[in-house]
Amino acid sequence: MKRKRIKQRAAVGRLGKWLTRRSRGRCELCTERDTVRAFELPPFPEEPEFERTLMACERCRQWLERGGVDPIQARFLESAVWHEEPAVRLAAARLLLEIDDLSDPWLVDALDAAGVDPETREFR
Repeated sequence: MKRKRIKQRAAVGRLGKWLTRRSRGRCELCTERDTVRAFELPPFPEEPEFERTLMACERCRQWLERGGVDPIQARFLESAVWHEEPAVRLAAARLLLEIDDLSDPWLVDALDAAGVDPETREFR
């Protein structure tokens, strides 16, 4: 099944200054420093919200937009579900839900910790 690409809005850039301070210029999911930009989690409200936006590197943005999460590369999500920022926890959980083999114990534990409903892909 081909996934619809999520189109980011230019207005998200207005949050960049605050997000860069919060993230210290790193991807808030994997801590990568290269190609980091603001990423807004859908569904999109009228105006971008700080609480639904995070800084993400190119790999994490592609996973969030298109799926295709590599479970071996995605082990960092196990700690990202414990992040203090709700947008980071939600993004991490959504990426974990993209992994095909949901029987792996680390994955089950991480999804339980995230507190995200698999159906709605939002916090319970």
